[in-house]
Amino acid sequence: MDYERAVLSYLKEKYSTEGWLQRDKISVKDALKVLILDPLKASLGAQSDSSSFHIRLTYSEASDEALGVSKTTHESKRRKTDAENGSNCISENSFEKVYEPCIFSVHCNKMPIFFSGRYFKYSRNVSQSRWIIDDERMGEASVEEILGGNILPACLGDSYKFHAAGREDIDVRMLGSGRPFLIEVQNSRQCPSEQSLKEVEEKINNSEKKLVGVKDLKCIGSQCWAMMREGEAEKQKQYVALVWIARPLEEKDFNSISSLKELKILQKTPVRVLHRRSPLDREKIIHWMKVEKIKGHSHYFLLHLCTQAGTYIKEFVHGDLGRTTPSMGSILGCRAEIIQLDVTDVKMGDE
Repeated sequence: MDYERAVLSYLKEKYSTEGWLQRDKISVKDALKVLILDPLKASLGAQSDSSSFHIRLTYSEASDEALGVSKTTHESKRRKTDAENGSNCISENSFEKVYEPCIFSVHCNKMPIFFSGRYFKYSRNVSQSRWIIDDERMGEASVEEILGGNILPACLGDSYKFHAAGREDIDVRMLGSGRPFLIEVQNSRQCPSEQSLKEVEEKINNSEKKLVGVKDLKCIGSQCWAMMREGEAEKQKQYVALVWIARPLEEKDFNSISSLKELKILQKTPVRVLHRRSPLDREKIIHWMKVEKIKGHSHYFLLHLCTQAGTYIKEFVHGDLGRTTPSMGSILGCRAEIIQLDVTDVKMGDE
């Protein structure tokens, strides 16, 4: 604070003819902005306004080691005495003599640009985000790396961040209409054209392994982040699950399941995620369900269902040791296990 007051005092003395600078309530930041900005605009031949392109000028004092200068014992004692006496006055000697110019650096960067779209995940061995445990990769790849790794070069950016409307487990496929996502690219040096984005889409969709797909890839404004989070809270998700039960499926089971509409269930935090999630009770809604037979397999069936966002589907099927009630097992009165799970649709709040 003392240095700031000293700088302001120095500026007022140096620019004594500037009436606006002599006001009592003016900050060093505002003063420097006025004193530096106009000459800078003249030098660069550019205007200063609200823009996604930012220029940061940094002035810093050279280190004592670099200058070979150290404080004298007298200076140290004087400052210590002033501090003990509670003195915080600014004198003409407040600035030490400078023997070398300060260090000046210029940093240019652009505000992030955003890309939206929907992704598909076709593999049961691909995580949504990069997943490393004890220096070992979990899964063959990640949606984050495949999408971001293809979009970033098209922008000539420094880095990217991946955001999605919800997530699926590594062993769950994302099919149907795809899951909405955002890619936030930091300090991009170019904004790719629509044609360039189409080429990125084609490259991802035509990759040899076909682990991930993408559609509707486009560049959008920064307000999209808030819009996606708002829609995510209200979204519905549709699934298809391959289910095994301990007894043969009966005709009455079809009606007992499909007749359940807007079914309220209570889910405690699943055992499998207790190590990273708070132990809470969550009330969720199963909007509708229907059963599809699998010919020649009476103990297996496909369960199609639409649920509220945040419902744990695996636990709804097997009950999670009684931590989810009711469950498919309790509805059918027998043991039930989930073999495979696919997400078939993600509907946002405005859809």
